[in-house]
Parts: sequence; C-alpha cells; structure tokens
Amino acid sequence: MAYSTLTLEHPETKEVKIAPVGFSWTSLCLFFCPAIYRRDWKSFALMFPLCVLTLGLANIVFFFTYNRLYVKHLLSSGYIITVHGVSGVNQSHF
Repeated sequence: MAYSTLTLEHPETKEVKIAPVGFSWTSLCLFFCPAIYRRDWKSFALMFPLCVLTLGLANIVFFFTYNRLYVKHLLSSGYIITVHGVSGVNQSHF
C-alpha cells in the first residue's frame, strides 16, 4: 500500500479519483495489472511491452515510478487536487 493518497476531482464531470503516492507495491507484485484496473491505458501501453521484453525486470523501475506517472496523467487530463476543509492549495509540479 502506498504511503499516502491524493484526492483529485475533475472540474467539469465532478468525477473523483483517489491516487496513491509513493512506491507502487501493487505494480511490483502484479506487474502492469494496476494500470488496467485504473484504466490508465497510456501507462499500460508503456509497461506491458517493457515487462514482456525484459521478463519482468522493468517492473523494478515501475515500482518506483508508476504512482507518479498515474498522478501526472490525471493532472494532464484536467483533474485538480482537492483538499477538504481548505480554501486554497498551491499545486507543485511533479
């Protein structure tokens, strides 16, 4: 399980997603399956061939980077980090 989570909300659709931050233990154990579960097709298209070609060794890299890739994907899709009970939050760039 990740160290912490972020709550992201899309301003137009009001869809809320919870994104883990930190190491991706599920990515380490289940290879590219978390990307399928989260419907993160861009990361799946990157992870699947690399995991197959390297016989799973590329998964060591994704253990450290997948959650960051997922949050960056959500932010580029228009999601905004929301914090309940706080009126203004400064957003840093990953």
